[in-house]
This record gives sequence, structure tokens and C-alpha cells, in this order.
Amino acid sequence: MAHHQQQPLPKREQPIFSKSKVNFIPNSPITHLCVSSNRITIAMLNKTILKIDPKDQEHPEEINLQKYDIDAKLSNMFLDPTGQHLILTFSPKDSLNPAEVMYIAPKDPKPKDVVALKGHIITAVAWNQDFESPFLLGTSKGAVFEGEILNGDVKNLKQVYDIGKGNSTVICGLEFFFLPRSTKCYIFIATSKRLYQFRGNIPYREERPMFTGIFNSYISQTSEETYKEFGQNSPTGNWTGQAGNKLSILHSSNLPYPRAIAYLSDSGLMVFNHVLSPPVTENGDEDFLSSMVPISYPKSSEDDYNASNPQSVCNLPRSLMVTDYHVLLLLKSSVKAVSILNEGLVYDDNYNEVQGRPLNIIKDPVRGTIWCYTERGVFRYAVNDEDRSVWKIFLDKADFVKSREYSKHDADKLEVIHLKQAEHCFANKEYEMSAMYYGMTKASFEEVALKFVQIDDSHALKTFLLKKMSTLKSTDLTKITVLVMWLIEIYLNELGSLRDFGKQSTAEYNTLREQFLVFMTQPLVKDCVVKNKKAVYDLMASHGDQENLVHFTLVMRDFDEVIENNIANGLYGVALSTLQKQKDAQLYSKYIPVLLDKDPKATIDALISGGRMHNPIKLLPKFSSKLDDDTAKQITRYLEHCVNSLRYVDLPIHDYLVSLYVYYYSEDSLMSYLEGQGTDVNRVRYDPKYALMLCLEKKLNYASIHLYTILCLYEEAVSLAIQVDLELAKSTASKPEDDVETRKKLWLKIAKHVVKEKNDIKQAMEFLKQCDLVKIEDILPFFPNFVTIEHFKEAICQSLQEYNQHIQTLKREMDEATKSAEVIRDEIHAVRNRCAVIRATDQCTLCENTLLIRNFYVFPCGHKFHADCLMSEIFPTLSQPRKKLLNELQKKLGEITLNQEALSTSSTGISSRDQLKSSIDDIIASECVYCGDNMIKLIDIPFIPQGDYEKVQKEWE
Repeated sequence: MAHHQQQPLPKREQPIFSKSKVNFIPNSPITHLCVSSNRITIAMLNKTILKIDPKDQEHPEEINLQKYDIDAKLSNMFLDPTGQHLILTFSPKDSLNPAEVMYIAPKDPKPKDVVALKGHIITAVAWNQDFESPFLLGTSKGAVFEGEILNGDVKNLKQVYDIGKGNSTVICGLEFFFLPRSTKCYIFIATSKRLYQFRGNIPYREERPMFTGIFNSYISQTSEETYKEFGQNSPTGNWTGQAGNKLSILHSSNLPYPRAIAYLSDSGLMVFNHVLSPPVTENGDEDFLSSMVPISYPKSSEDDYNASNPQSVCNLPRSLMVTDYHVLLLLKSSVKAVSILNEGLVYDDNYNEVQGRPLNIIKDPVRGTIWCYTERGVFRYAVNDEDRSVWKIFLDKADFVKSREYSKHDADKLEVIHLKQAEHCFANKEYEMSAMYYGMTKASFEEVALKFVQIDDSHALKTFLLKKMSTLKSTDLTKITVLVMWLIEIYLNELGSLRDFGKQSTAEYNTLREQFLVFMTQPLVKDCVVKNKKAVYDLMASHGDQENLVHFTLVMRDFDEVIENNIANGLYGVALSTLQKQKDAQLYSKYIPVLLDKDPKATIDALISGGRMHNPIKLLPKFSSKLDDDTAKQITRYLEHCVNSLRYVDLPIHDYLVSLYVYYYSEDSLMSYLEGQGTDVNRVRYDPKYALMLCLEKKLNYASIHLYTILCLYEEAVSLAIQVDLELAKSTASKPEDDVETRKKLWLKIAKHVVKEKNDIKQAMEFLKQCDLVKIEDILPFFPNFVTIEHFKEAICQSLQEYNQHIQTLKREMDEATKSAEVIRDEIHAVRNRCAVIRATDQCTLCENTLLIRNFYVFPCGHKFHADCLMSEIFPTLSQPRKKLLNELQKKLGEITLNQEALSTSSTGISSRDQLKSSIDDIIASECVYCGDNMIKLIDIPFIPQGDYEKVQKEWE
């Protein structure tokens, strides 16, 4: 059983309701059909019932009632929400045979008589929404029964109410539901002209019968507290026809009550829908009956119309099904859909003779699918985007709130809604509301603005302009500028009007001014004002509103304007005070040149108080290149604060400070700074080369000598120092302590100056005593030829005596070296003849096992080691290259066989094996592992490995 595949239409072109024929051809006319949980049960005229499972549609379960001797006419059948339990009701053939009710259990095709209901025709069943028992049954005589399905049978049947109270009244609809997470239960019973509502609490759902308490409370009530009467006539007596659905309830998981209730009476259609209004609440209980509204029946088609009697039952809908916003009505030969919201006919589906006349329209209570069947086929109705027109319906009703709610934030729909609401409010003289909604539309700006100008309502015009500006983007510069200037003009006019009436001290004036200032601080407005500052200030000044102008500049944080005015008026202290309050480094940077020129001390005081808020590097370009002494000293004071207190180490700051010392201070101040920076050229914070250039330019000799020295330009430093101060030259020549050659060269330079320039032999001789690097023979070439040896007699004798002492010292050292060589020679001879005695009980110093069991080494110190133990001990301490060499030697040693050993004897008579062993011994046995230098190198390695420390510590404890 499958649907015909239809080509889907685009979503916007699909009708709200669409019908598709189910691919099922009955072999006999269909009489009844039920659907629950997508399980379909079909009853046919040939007494056959088909149960179709969606999981196996090709093999339906077939039940032949004639097989069980059931010849009575099937009046109705009801399928529980699970789609497995089936109740059949049969009308009697004649007055002698009573009506019968049968039950068919799952997986058991044999119908079972429900004896307790014998003689009753079931016209309606209300199943529990939770798919659990109990359930309610309504009969053609108005009786209401409660029952359960237990162990494959209908049990615990008991009549709980008589809707007709003795008069036969057909029950055309029966529903009950519990409110979520509540004991509150509602029961609805529909007849042809009345809809009954019963409500009460069922605290214990395990009690049986469960509904007796609710019905008992209504037994004595006969007024409309219980029901609403809508019809004119009610069928009475025995009822043998097929009942349609006169009551339909649409439940919701999102609401604490049903979404919609629809009731079909003889005279009209009554509907409750949560969209129209929530249920009326009386004494804490929802009253759905009072919330129901009438809806007119749609005009009947020609096939449905009975010309002789327009009010004939033939012309009335026979069944209904309610959806979220519509009611589907089954007429004689058509299915029509009526909007609950505006009673409009949105769908009209006529059945032709080939399809057959529709018998009933039903709904799957679990899946929500809608079905209709005729004698010849089964049809299914699909609901497509049902709420698509809800917004338009509410818009036509001028319910703009709900219209927006159901517009789904669609921009095109919101445009229509806002425009319609704006026009509606304008027509009702709600101009400010109209302006707000006009501002949200794309309506012509000029036309809308003109409307409010013509009615001379500045408040509405202002509202429109504000709303319109809020919709603009930051790129709409021209539009923003026009709106901002217009709005400023309106605000200024309103404020001026209040001042003219002397209301500048009123709350109205303060509120308006606050609104104006808030408007001016909006990002878009602020940006616009900044770009058109002069025009805005001129506009405000033209209104003579100086107070608001000043206040506005402060609120706008337009301190440029304030400071410029203060400077123009000579109020430099006020300007500095404003700068300090704002703590804006950019403002400082902008006005520093002017303020520094007018009041340098106060300006520098302000900069110092700002601390690290200011970046002195960014301020340096702001300082003029031509400074008077006072300004230069104040700038120096600021830079000294940055260097000494704030610890700035940036090169530009220190270089600028050096330049100030050079040009505006004495050399002593510069020297104090330079000496404070030290003599390490890599650690000074200034550029020594730049400083040297300035010092040479200003002929600051002492500073230049200092800078030459830290740049290691000792020759230049000494050359300059010789011209300034001979003692300074000597101390400078002693600076390269680690470079004897340079130091000697520098001293010779000084000596040359002393001899040649001053021609002072006595001072030259004294000079020799001050430096031990310069000898008499070094300075002799500097003296003129006419100088006699008498002048150097003493110096020459002293020099010869020093040479003699040096020769004697060398002779003693040679004698000591000869004696040491003889001692070493005797020790080597003694070691060659030395032997060691190995006893059988001797042990390896490392593993403490018997020494003689393996190859071993014995050292002069007395320590003895197995060869492999010594190898394991010494290997980790070797360098990586030595480890690699040792591995290669061992590998080669292992590859040499005895035959190879005999053939590979070198010219010295030593075999290759012995050579390799000797090389290995040189690596691992060159010294005792405990007594040699290697032990000293490993002194920082702990005795206990780090991984074993905790273990050993616990053992000691």
C-alpha cells in the first residue's frame, strides 16, 4: 500500500493542502477505515477486514468475519493508538436481534464478544493519550462506558454516565485528556446539538473505574455549566447509520492545553484555537467552552446542495478534522478547508464518480496524518507550510503583534507589516508610533518626512529620523550626515523653545538635554560630528546655547576643542589640568609643543605625574630642535626621570639626553652621566659613536677621551689625552690590561711625546720607573744625537742588572728541570721492573668475585678488576668519539681468527690482535678507575643514582 509519486512543486507554489491517492485497490467496496501509529485497518462490504502493517505492506493480515459466523452489519470500528486493538460494533438485522460489540486482539484474528455491551451500538471511543487503559466508549443512546483492555480482552466495563439522562441521545464525539504534569482531567462529549465539558481531578489513576468521580460531580447539574447548546434538533431513538467525527481535538507538546478544539453541530461550527486566545480561566480551571467561537460553513458545491431544503442535513458537513489553523470539513461529495482565523475557504476538493463519494475523514492520533476514504479508494491529505498566511490574516485584522510573531522574521513580510502599521497609526493620529514604524520601512524618505512636516509634529519627525538613522550602515555617510544635522537642529529648536518659556530648570528641559547628549554619543553620530565638527559647533553657536555647547564637548570627550579654546585664551594651566584629567597620551602629544613653549615647568611636571602613561620615544619628535636654556633644562629633567626613575633603556631617549648634556650643560654633567653608564660598550644605553661625534664637535676633550676608551680606540684616546693631561694619558694607556703589546705601544707613544715634545731627559727617566714594559733601549731612539751617555748611565746600569738577574733565574730553572728529568727517568726504570703478586683469594674490586676466573687488570695502586667489569665501569664515562673508537676496536678484535693472527704480524713483530688489545688497553686501562684523573672528573656524580635514592633511603630508615 503506497502513495502515488507526484512531482513536488516549489515550496511557495504548493497549496496548503494536497491530496494523494493511496496505491490500494479494494476487491470489495470499503465501508470503514481506521489509522493509528501508521497501521491501517480497512473493513469491506464482503465482511473482510484488512490489517496493514507499514513494515510489511505487501502482505496484509486478512480477517474474514463470515468465517466466524458474523452476518450482522458493521456499524463502526475503532482502533486504539497503538494500531493493534480493534473494537467492532454491529447493528441488529431486526428488532429481534440485539446490537453486538466485538473485540479483535493483536495476532488473534478471532473476534471476541464484549458481552457487557450487548445491545449497544458504539458511536465514539476516547482512547487514553498515553496508550494505556482505561478508555471511554459512547453509544447511540447516550451512555458512557469505561473499560480496559487486559490480557487480550475488554474488561472492567462499567457505565459511568448517561448524557441524555434517560433520553436517547447519539454521542457523536468523545475525547478526554490530562493536563501535563497534572491530575486535572478534561472530558468532552459531543452530540448533534450540544458539546459537554467535564473537568475534575483524578489523583490516583490506578482506581477503577477512574472517571466516576468526575461524572458524579456533574450528575445534579443541568445548566450550561456543563455544556453549550448550539443545535436546533437532535436525532433520537435507535441509530443505525455511520457516525462521522463531530469532535476533533488537536493536542500540543508545547502547550499545557490543546492547540485547537473543533465541534460540528447541526447549526454551525464552533472552534477554540490558542492562536486566537488562550482558554478562559475560571476559579483556576480552564474553560474551553467559553473560549469557543462560531465559524460559518462554507458555501456548498452543486453536488452537495439540496435545492428543495437548503437546511437539510444533506447540506451540512458530515465530519471534520482540525489542524493548527484550519478545519477540514467532509461534505456529501467534497472536502473543504476553512481557516479558523478568518473563516476563509482555502481548499475545496471535489470527489468525482470515479473516485466515489467520501465516506469519512479521519486522523492518525499518533502520527497526525489525515486520511479520507470512499468505497473505491483511500486518499491521504498532506499539510504544507500551514502557517504561511497566518501573518497576513492577522495583518488584515490589524493585529500587528501577532502578525509579526508569525512572519518568521521574513524581511519582506516585516516590511509590509511595518508599513501597514505605520499607516494605521497615522490614520489614528498616533504620530510618534507611526513615525517609529515608518522608520523601519523602505518607504520614500521624502514623502514620509513631508507627512510629519505638514502636520507640524517635531516629536514625530524626530522619532522618524532617529529610527531611520538606526537602520543605516556606517558606509551611508551622506545620509547619516543629513539626518544628524537635521536632528541636531530639531533638538536645538526644542531646547531653545523651552528656554524661551523659562523652562531651563525643569525636569522636561533636563530630560530633553539628556536625550540630546545621548543621541550625540551614539557611535554613528559621534563619527559624523567628528568629521563635521566645525559645522556642528557653528550650528550650536548659532542657537546661542553656550552652556550646552561646553557640556556637549565634555560629554563627547572632544577635549581638542576645550584645550584649543583654553590655549587661545591664554589659560595654559587650565589646558594642562584638562589634559591631566583625561589621561590621554595622544592629546599630550598633540599639545606638548605649544604648552612646553608657554609654560615648560608646568608641562614637564604634568608629564612626570603621568608616569608610564606617556611614551617618551613618541614625545621626542615633539621637542623643538631649538630650545632656550629653561626649556632644555626642563626636558632634561623629564628625561632624567624617565631614565633614573622609570628605568627606560631605549637608545633614542639616552641619545637625546646626551645631546642635551652636550649642548646645554657643562662637561662635568655629561661626564657624570657617562661614568654612571659604565665602560662596557655592550651595556651602555646610549650610542657611543653618536656621543663621540657630539663631543668632538663641541671639543669636550675629557668626554671624548672617555668615549674613545670604551670604544677601545686607545691610540686616539692617548693622543688626545697627551694634549690635555699627561697623567690622564698614562692612566688611559694602562686600560688595555690584557693586551701587553697595545699597552707597551701606548706607553711608548707617551714616552715619545715626553722626550721629543718636552725634551725633558729627567722626566723621561722617571717615566721608565712608572712603566715596567718600557726599557731604556725602547726610548733611546727618541733622544737627539747630541745627548751624552752620562744622562743614561744610571738607567743603563739598572737595565743591565735586571738582565743579569733574569739570566740567573733562567739558569736556576734549567737546573731544576734537569734534576726533575733524572728523577722521572729513575721512576720509569723502577716501574718497568715492578711486579704484582696475585693470590687465588684475590677478588675483583668491582664485582667482588674471584679475580682469576676471567681476564683481569692490575694497577700499581693495588686495585684489581675483571676486564669486563672495568669495561662496564669506564664505558659510560668516555666521550662519544672514544666510545665509537672502542666499539670499532672490539668489533675488529672479534673478527680476527687465529690464522689471521699468525699472518698479520707487523714489522715490529707484534700481531694485529696484540695491537688491537694494546689500543683497547690505552682507552680503558690507561689509569685506575678509582685513583686516576677520571675519578676527579666524575666527582659531581652522586654515589646513589637518582632513581634508587628513595629506595635506599627507606632501607636506611
